[in-house]
Amino acid sequence: MTNMTLENTMFGKIAKRSGLKLNVYHIFLAILNFAALALAFWDAKGIAVLFVTVAYSLSLHLKYSQREEQRLTNELLEDILNKDTPLR
Repeated sequence: MTNMTLENTMFGKIAKRSGLKLNVYHIFLAILNFAALALAFWDAKGIAVLFVTVAYSLSLHLKYSQREEQRLTNELLEDILNKDTPLR
């Protein structure tokens, strides 16, 4: 699913209005956590599943944000290196 098709969905329109960045990772993690929450309401053993899914969501979100920060840093470094003037 590309960003253009994602922006045309209900989730994309809500994210655009609220200023959130939305991608397939966020939708997958939201559905996963809601399913784990429903399982926790259904059975007490679901609480353990809920903790595991929340931990997985946090680790995946951390990896995604680190990758985005690294991309921005690389763009800034390329801009600095492409300038003809020295850094001093």
